[in-house]
Amino acid sequence: METNKIYQGDCLEVLKTFPDESINLIVTSPPYNKGFWSKNRNMNNGFKSFNHKNSTTIKTKSRRIEYGVYDDKVNPKEYADNQREVIKECLRVLKKDGSLFYNHIDILSEHQTKHPVWVYDFPVKQVIIWNRKNTPKLDKSYFFPITEYIFWIQKEDKSRTKFNRKKAIFNSNVWEINPDVKNKFPAPFPEELVKNCILTTTDEKDIVLDCYSGSGTTALVCAKTDRKYIGIELNPEFVELANIKIQKELSQSKLNNGNGIPPNPKGIGYPWDDYMKKIIIEIETESEDSLIIKELGRWLNENFVNKANIKIEW
Repeated sequence: METNKIYQGDCLEVLKTFPDESINLIVTSPPYNKGFWSKNRNMNNGFKSFNHKNSTTIKTKSRRIEYGVYDDKVNPKEYADNQREVIKECLRVLKKDGSLFYNHIDILSEHQTKHPVWVYDFPVKQVIIWNRKNTPKLDKSYFFPITEYIFWIQKEDKSRTKFNRKKAIFNSNVWEINPDVKNKFPAPFPEELVKNCILTTTDEKDIVLDCYSGSGTTALVCAKTDRKYIGIELNPEFVELANIKIQKELSQSKLNNGNGIPPNPKGIGYPWDDYMKKIIIEIETESEDSLIIKELGRWLNENFVNKANIKIEW
């Protein structure tokens, strides 16, 4: 099992290749099977879908979400059975003190609510409410459905999960987080949601899995918080987009070598680290030339480190 990698393939099949009790935390959200319940609807509610050819969002005339290679309109019994198998495999690979945060929703259809009841076949530790504060569902037959569930599931009935509430961004069971509208992926996690799970239930260097990786938000937050990540994603285009996003984040983090010194661009002739250390020392000691050095440091930063339009190999 390789970490810091997004595996391209079917979620269940890839999960079966992972060893028992090898994962510290799982944060994931499967496709909701909205396509089945909205297949007969033709209502332009402004819902957004992802155009894979030119990486843009487009409006659709139904509430189904377009995932590319995955058809989100499975028979409900088959869908529920599949999700039971996925959760079963997730708990197999989860360590004894690990946690699974499983995001899902109520489906409102034909004046009835379809609740994800299969989760209660497993030891649900707590049900967390994600208050999105808005909704694309504008059906006049209902109150606006602005919440989703995050089911916190533990490995076994008697398990005691690793947990530190003092590190939480949200310390109650209601998390108010706006959807990530800037993300072009059709159904992205907000980073804050993932970060709250990671900070409270893992330590640095722990392994975090998202078996429906999508745009790679879980992996990205892992990279930002010094956790190892594993993703599984069926759509190869999503894998590619996620890897680009993660590499961009890693590149940005490497701009600081851990000592406050920007890395040396190739082609700069002087000893870069020594030179930058001199700038930092001069600024800290407030020498006569500190203002000049500060200005020079700012200029170097802007022109060799932070400007996206300057192509420099680091």
